[in-house]
Amino acid sequence: MNEDAPKRIPLDTPAASAAAILGCHPAQVGPCVRACGGLTARYGGPASPICPACQHDDATSGAAPGQG
Repeated sequence: MNEDAPKRIPLDTPAASAAAILGCHPAQVGPCVRACGGLTARYGGPASPICPACQHDDATSGAAPGQG
């Protein structure tokens, strides 16, 4: 794994801690839709149903967004 790649935030991470990493409110934290075992800012303004780690994997693999 590339050292610059975002680390997957485990599902057992407290919402407040995950929110601090993701830059959102704890109520906006939810699981990645890819069932990768990671958390993302799933709800609200900065929402992304795909976690930063999966987004990075897409960008580096050349896969089309949402095709992972």
